[in-house]
Amino acid sequence: MKNSVVKEKLLAFLSEYASGNDLYWYPLTVLKKDIPVVAYDIDAIYRSGEIALLQRVFEVCQIDVVMTFQTDSMEYFEDDRISDLLFEKIGDGYDFPWTVETFYFDHTEKWLAYVSHEGTLSFTGEEIVRAAKEILPEQYYYC
Repeated sequence: MKNSVVKEKLLAFLSEYASGNDLYWYPLTVLKKDIPVVAYDIDAIYRSGEIALLQRVFEVCQIDVVMTFQTDSMEYFEDDRISDLLFEKIGDGYDFPWTVETFYFDHTEKWLAYVSHEGTLSFTGEEIVRAAKEILPEQYYYC
């Protein structure tokens, strides 16, 4: 479904924090303001079979049901279980790291995850960044 409210909220966030004001971040690490952010090589995580580590990050933060905003089609989806999205297979791979530029968040608006088609996964928000740094090995850091 299209959702102009969600799009406007994301654009407002990007306008306030990101170095650009469009819906494309590669990866989400260059910010105008000092908020916690970390990026990972999601392709390497999946190639190494470490999807469970990503699932653990979300579990530690008590994130289960998420909303999704895909920027290519400006489509908004509600009520998806993040664990289902992480393990969803397509063809000979997994859907999560190879989707188009996609934002993931929930109703709390305390965190944001962003997957780019270049193979990066970025987290912003104090709790999720802390959990990611504790759970995901440094070998997967993007920058």
